[in-house]
Amino acid sequence: MPISPEEFREKIIVRVRAHYAANRTPLLLAHLGLEIEKNDEWPTDRGQRTLTKLIVDTCDPDLQIVRDRHSPAYIAVVTPDVRADVEAQIAERFGQSEVVPVRLEDIAKPVLLAFCVSVQNQPVYVKRTKPFRYEVGSIPPERASDYIFVDPEFRRPGLRIDHPHLLSHSDKKDLESLIQKWAISHGIQVEQFSRLEPEEKEMTDGGRSALDRLLAAQPPDVAQRMMIPADIAQILSRIH
Repeated sequence: MPISPEEFREKIIVRVRAHYAANRTPLLLAHLGLEIEKNDEWPTDRGQRTLTKLIVDTCDPDLQIVRDRHSPAYIAVVTPDVRADVEAQIAERFGQSEVVPVRLEDIAKPVLLAFCVSVQNQPVYVKRTKPFRYEVGSIPPERASDYIFVDPEFRRPGLRIDHPHLLSHSDKKDLESLIQKWAISHGIQVEQFSRLEPEEKEMTDGGRSALDRLLAAQPPDVAQRMMIPADIAQILSRIH
C-alpha cells in the first residue's frame, strides 16, 4: 500500500545509493519507477506528480535528475557524487537507442482513449491494472493509488482512436511518442498496458469483425469520415 512521504524519500535515496555503490551504470528513471510500482511504494501525497517531480520535490539535494539532451526520453536518477560520471556515460551513448518503441496496436483501448478523450478543464486518469479504464474528474483518495494521471501535455484530445491502424502516419507516431514520454515521466512501463496476454497472438483477418473489415477496406480519409448508425455498427461488430 502507499507509504508516508518520509518513508518514500528514505526508501528512494537508499535504493539509488545502493545501485551506485554496486556499479556506475545509469539508474534509469523507468527502472526505478518499475521497482516502486512492483513494491507499491508510492507516497500517500503523490497526487498528480510524476516520479520526476516527486524526486525533485522530496529528494533534493540527495538525488538529482540527469537527461540525455539528444533523447529527452532517456532520464537517469543520480547522487551528486556520481553525476559527472553518469553524464559522461550518457554523452557516449549518442546515437544508441535503449528505449523500446511504443505501438498503439499493443495498447489496451481504454488506455488509448485516456489520451484522446475530449474534456473541458478536467483531469483524466487511467487505471494502472486490468481491467483497464479511464476516469474523468477527481478520484476519491482511497482509490488514488489505483490510477495514473494523464498529463495534458501528453494528450491528443479529439483524435479518433477507434481504429489505430486507420490513423495517419504523423498522428500515429505523434501519439506513440506522447505515450512513451508520459510513461517515462511517471516511471512506468508501457508494456503493463498491453491489450494482449503474453501468450496471445495478434488477431488475423479471420478474427476481425465485419465492422473492422468494412472500415479497413476504406481509404483512411474515407474511413475517418464514415458515420455508421449505432444499431448497424453493433450488428456488424458481432459478425466475424
